[in-house]
Amino acid sequence: MFGFKKRELTEDEKYIKEIVLYFSEKESVKKLISPISDEYFLMDDENQIYICLGNGRFSLSNHKFLYEKIFNLSFTEELKKQVRHSMEAEMQALKKSLFKNETNLLHKVLNLVNNARKAQIISPNFKNQKSTLNGKVQQTV
Repeated sequence: MFGFKKRELTEDEKYIKEIVLYFSEKESVKKLISPISDEYFLMDDENQIYICLGNGRFSLSNHKFLYEKIFNLSFTEELKKQVRHSMEAEMQALKKSLFKNETNLLHKVLNLVNNARKAQIISPNFKNQKSTLNGKVQQTV
């Protein structure tokens, strides 16, 4: 079989890979996807750093500078994959917390229903109950 050797990353690619890894794992960073253009955005509003990963294109900016460079498509796809995995991990954690919240909600509603049923149960005493028939009071035994 053919064995393709992986080419070694350039200095820029190594730095960018580390930067994307750091920001994709940071929880305070917003991660957005543009589905039509297949672009990924990492937005760190706290430090005012914004990253865009496109098809073969990488851009990094802050409030003063813009770094933009075109890379090999396989490299940017690898970066996108890293962001997707990070987003998936966050979504799974969110899904677990939502499921826990749903379970807690159902438990609270069930307790509310059970408490309401207990309050409505009345044990009638039919032996000494009086009833009226044609205006006359009758004693029931």
